[in-house]
Amino acid sequence: MHLLRSRRIAVPTFALSLIAAAVLAQPAVAFRDRDCADFATHRQAQHFFETHNPRRDPHNLDGDNDGKACEDLPY
Repeated sequence: MHLLRSRRIAVPTFALSLIAAAVLAQPAVAFRDRDCADFATHRQAQHFFETHNPRRDPHNLDGDNDGKACEDLPY
């Protein structure tokens, strides 16, 4: 009966360091602040507002805290 031995693949150290450098060089996802001017309609702004943490309103789209974003935009 023949036993199979696992073979180790030798990966040069510099190759691993190149991979690590490439991963670390990727930019982090930046927070892009949105303003009412970024939306054409109230409906677009409201959808964005409702899907991006409306309780905290990090983009300050609901200035009077009534749950409606960018009320001055056309519907």
